[in-house]
Amino acid sequence: MKKLTTKLVIGSLLVLLFSCSKKSEIENIFITQKNEYWNYKDCDGNHSLYFKFNKDGSHDKYNRYIKEGFTLFNNDGDVISGPRTWSIKNDSTFVWDKGVYKIEVCLKDSIVLSYNRNYENNKKCKVTFKKVLDK
Repeated sequence: MKKLTTKLVIGSLLVLLFSCSKKSEIENIFITQKNEYWNYKDCDGNHSLYFKFNKDGSHDKYNRYIKEGFTLFNNDGDVISGPRTWSIKNDSTFVWDKGVYKIEVCLKDSIVLSYNRNYENNKKCKVTFKKVLDK
């Protein structure tokens, strides 16, 4: 009986260890370094915004200009954004503010997410992020 209990405890710890490391690995891909940005492209082809996902679970939005480079764009004049959050759930789900996305591809330089558009008869929509380096 004691051997069975020990095996169950060790097995449970191994499962917990591997599931946490997978989540951490995915989170580390999303987290940007000082000179890295994610170029956002939605399923309609719009891609003029850039994002940085931070270790603390927050994110920032940026514009990119020819002369100025990347400039913070969290607030747009009189429109003030609320808390900007992100997280990984169950190793396969990206929670971005109030949106929930399925992680389709998660590589060091590109990420593909998908979600269903309810207002278009649940049309599957893909969002892509391509990593861009600031010079």
